[in-house]
Amino acid sequence: MLYIIGSPIGNLGDITLRALETLKKVDFIACEDTRQTIKLLKKYNINKRLVSLHQHSSDKKLAFLLDELKSGREVAYLSDGGTPNLCDPGGKLNDLVEKNGVRIMPIPGPSPLLALISVAPFSCSDFRFIGFFPKKKGRETLARELAGVKYPVFFFESPKRVRKTIKFLSERLKGKKLLIGRELTKIYEEILILDLSSINEDNLLRIPEKGEFVLAVF
Repeated sequence: MLYIIGSPIGNLGDITLRALETLKKVDFIACEDTRQTIKLLKKYNINKRLVSLHQHSSDKKLAFLLDELKSGREVAYLSDGGTPNLCDPGGKLNDLVEKNGVRIMPIPGPSPLLALISVAPFSCSDFRFIGFFPKKKGRETLARELAGVKYPVFFFESPKRVRKTIKFLSERLKGKKLLIGRELTKIYEEILILDLSSINEDNLLRIPEKGEFVLAVF
């Protein structure tokens, strides 16, 4: 059995009881970054073998995990934080084990996307999530699409590019607004709403180029 576990995106208290029970019973844990996962395990006094699995992991590593699962071992997979397969390597592992007849069980948990949706000042019965905002290719095409949609569009952005992306959107999406979640569940959590028609250099400079961002155009 492969357990796909949603882990805290910042506040370690957000782990579910079911996730903790699963982590305690599995034979070992595969994770995107052992340095992040060990912090969670230490807080809850869980001592398990950790195996790293990230976007640069070799096919040999995936084959090893598959062999362990097929031999009857139970394995948990965690990303750095949040729900696996949401812009991280979880999908590659899921695809491999599904094709080889291994059972997969989701253990739901935190997600920065769902956290921002929960506080959005608009209905999210219909929305779109596009992963990370394009760096170069496709930016103009996407901006034209965003100008015409009536539902909110959520995306991630890196702290190094967030000001540039906000400025880009402000120049093309007059009349739209931007919901920003930074460092959700962490000490310096911020939730902001900006009118894209009113963005200027002062607005941009107030947005720290630090932390993790999830945004929504609406």
